[in-house]
Amino acid sequence: MKATLKNGLYLLGFSMLVSLMASCLGNTTPEDTYPLTDAELINFSLSSDSVPDLANVVFSIDQQHGGTGYIYNYDSMAYQTIIKDKVIVTYTSGAGTNNVLNVTNGDSIFVQTGDSIDISQPLTLKVYALNGSAYKLYNVQLNIHQADPDSMQYSMIASGLPFLQTEDTKTIVLNNQFLTYSKINNQIQLYSSSDAVNWTQEVLSGLPANAVIKGIQSNGSQAFAYTDEGELYVRSNPDVDQWDLANKPVEIKIKSILGYLNAGSNQPEGLCLVVETGGINTFAFTEDFTQWDYDSTTPIPDDFPLYDSPSYSYQLMYLQRVLIFGGMSLNGDIQNAVWSTQNGLYWAKLTGNVNAFPQLQGANVIYYNNEFWLINGKTNDEFNKNIYYSVDGGVTWQIKEEKTQTPEEYSPRSDASLVMSNDNKYFYIIGGKQKAVIPEIWRGFMNKMEFDH
Repeated sequence: MKATLKNGLYLLGFSMLVSLMASCLGNTTPEDTYPLTDAELINFSLSSDSVPDLANVVFSIDQQHGGTGYIYNYDSMAYQTIIKDKVIVTYTSGAGTNNVLNVTNGDSIFVQTGDSIDISQPLTLKVYALNGSAYKLYNVQLNIHQADPDSMQYSMIASGLPFLQTEDTKTIVLNNQFLTYSKINNQIQLYSSSDAVNWTQEVLSGLPANAVIKGIQSNGSQAFAYTDEGELYVRSNPDVDQWDLANKPVEIKIKSILGYLNAGSNQPEGLCLVVETGGINTFAFTEDFTQWDYDSTTPIPDDFPLYDSPSYSYQLMYLQRVLIFGGMSLNGDIQNAVWSTQNGLYWAKLTGNVNAFPQLQGANVIYYNNEFWLINGKTNDEFNKNIYYSVDGGVTWQIKEEKTQTPEEYSPRSDASLVMSNDNKYFYIIGGKQKAVIPEIWRGFMNKMEFDH
């Protein structure tokens, strides 16, 4: 979609006097030769002391041989740019001389390069060749963004989907496909989509009925799930929904999947978890499900979130990290902290009590526009209506400006899934619940993500 709207179609046009052209010809040196029938513009620019950025605008010239040419700026000028006064026009023609007329509204005004010109109305250029008879017309348009690039657009793209009419759903992205797992009547169903609008039921194999649906996670090529009995299952083939029981020590039970740590410089790649062993909940890490690292004598902190906390894997300062946001601790307390790890075994709390988001469980997190965004979630029975963001890796948080917030018709919710499109332009909020389940899918994007440049 072309996000730049035109500030007006500027048609510039010029006609030329043969006597003046002859005068210009008389000043050429022997080595300067120009085709007598060349009526094309080679380059074009505008400038204005009152609009300094205008001088930086790059114009493309589409010659459209055999028809009218077009001159336009592919990179639109900034939103709310206003040009009130005349501007300086500079051009070079194939004829090597001033050979342009402004023929707007039937006028015939000769314009030399460096002259001032009014662009408050549509303009047309008429460019003559040196023979005085051949000419070429050019339409010129100056593109200025008509939409605030930092404003958000939200739309509900699907509703009433049967597989979202349950509290126990989770959507992940695997192999560029949206996959929604739903537990209905103690049976797990799987639906897939490439656009989050049209969904197809798929065959599911190997994932037991006691899998904790909300705990399913993906690293983009694999998916991971655990059961309420503490077993771990892995889907290794992104193209086939076949789940297999993973190897783990018999003395541990999986309590929570915290996220997938990507490989970094001197960093291992693997799955971060909380496991229970000997009555103690402790951090664990495994690279390939054959080697497990954990300390059975060191419990996780009392305020560490075990449930209802979104996680995100990303790189900061050349180091890979997994972050956990909000959630509920084992003793039932709702948290408002961000925890981070670089190895899956040691977790540090990033946030303090100042400049933090509220206590939230069942929220969603994305990394969007070079910021962490925290959306949805609830505190007890109060649902979060705001979007919180962090520009420093999750340490401090603020509320996004009004132009970014969800619209009035969007119902705040918890326990939704939030996934990104493959090109990271759009995010999708799938399902969720308030007093009842919300079988909707919403798409959001920042205006500038849809600009063609």
